[in-house]
Amino acid sequence: MRLKTKPQKRTLENTIPLINIVFLMLIFFLFAGSIDRDDAKNVSPAETQEQSSRELIAGALIIAPDGTMTQNEQPIQVEDLIPLEGSEEPLMVVADKALSGQTLARTLTALKKQGFFDVTLVTVRASQ
Repeated sequence: MRLKTKPQKRTLENTIPLINIVFLMLIFFLFAGSIDRDDAKNVSPAETQEQSSRELIAGALIIAPDGTMTQNEQPIQVEDLIPLEGSEEPLMVVADKALSGQTLARTLTALKKQGFFDVTLVTVRASQ
């Protein structure tokens, strides 16, 4: 004898967890969007140009790995350097990468004592 079975009623999928996740994502992006500030939106930043290294180091103070210094291919001591009055150009310093940090710090301190308050240390990008 065959019994009549009740057709199984399809159960609805529970969509409440999906709605919860969508609302949580909405709240997250709402806060993330408001935290990110653009302070420079009304400012147009200055443009830079890359100078060739030869132009940049012309007349620069060159410091060799042993700490000896040359300027315009002439050996020079820090005491012999005199800051030019009225010059707005910084003193360019090119230090060899093998120069110790202590020697460079001592040299920069001596330059500051000599009156050079605007010193630019010339470096190259690591990829070059």
